[in-house]
Amino acid sequence: MEVNMNKEATEELLILPITYDVPYHWSTGHFLGRFYQELRDSATIYGDICPKCGYCLVPPRILCPRCRVRMGDWIKLGPKGTVLCYSVVEQSFWDPHEAKMRPVPYTHAYLQLDGPLGGAFSHILEEIDPEKLKIGMRVEAVFKPREQRIGHLTDILHFRTIDE
Repeated sequence: MEVNMNKEATEELLILPITYDVPYHWSTGHFLGRFYQELRDSATIYGDICPKCGYCLVPPRILCPRCRVRMGDWIKLGPKGTVLCYSVVEQSFWDPHEAKMRPVPYTHAYLQLDGPLGGAFSHILEEIDPEKLKIGMRVEAVFKPREQRIGHLTDILHFRTIDE
């Protein structure tokens, strides 16, 4: 069949929107599985340390991104930390973890958890007032009650501001 690209389309194209519900489950593997299990069961945040350069990763990973060597010992971090940077988000979007639009405003922050220096840990702050937010402020993790925790980053409700 020959198609003449110069002709204007004379037929209306029909669109049939179809929504599929496709549940998907993935394995967390050994490292993330243990990390999430510790969040769920003991409300504890862990990282692991590179035996070569001493860099700490949160959540733990198999290889150091700097040295490309197998990571070493796990170490308990936080639950307190320091805000490295933050952003108050005012535009809602679809949250795939909650399967709904994310309520706004909220503050997203990168935190340095107490313990060895290393990669930043990303999470939500309780404080949303830009006048009260500052780099270097101290925060502490607030966990869901044990019976509500499922082994996910959302087991940490947010980080609240603390005075030290």
